Amino acid sequence: MKGLDAVKAVGLAVLIMALNLGLAFAAVFVYATLVAPGRPQAFYTAAAPAIAGWSAPFGGALMFLAATWLLARRRPERDGLRFAGMAWLSYVIIDVGSGAASGSVQAILSVQMAGSMGLALLGALGGAALAKSKPKSKSHAPTGA
Repeated sequence: MKGLDAVKAVGLAVLIMALNLGLAFAAVFVYATLVAPGRPQAFYTAAAPAIAGWSAPFGGALMFLAATWLLARRRPERDGLRFAGMAWLSYVIIDVGSGAASGSVQAILSVQMAGSMGLALLGALGGAALAKSKPKSKSHAPTGA
């Protein structure tokens, strides 16, 4: 794996982290607008962690799946599984580091966080594996007389 691939893996992790944060905000917005409109701001602030708790793990996994599939297909010579693992590890380091910096050690050391990171890993490796698999070609049976 080239050094530039490592930089791209970190960049992918940062991008997925930002998009996943945006997804969590969007989920809270939809909840506030369509599910429980008209409540005080404190109600939505209190509901946000629970909403992000179910939207972010699945969103991160799907984003990793799509991104690693796309990037591994774009560059078949790249070791897609290794790239996916490096992007996922970067994601974990960024997420844990930002949680530790904000003082949320309890949130980092939780079953929910482990599950979220596990789903992200499955998505990353799944996307790389899907890109590696080749579609079966249709064999044409010989037509004979």
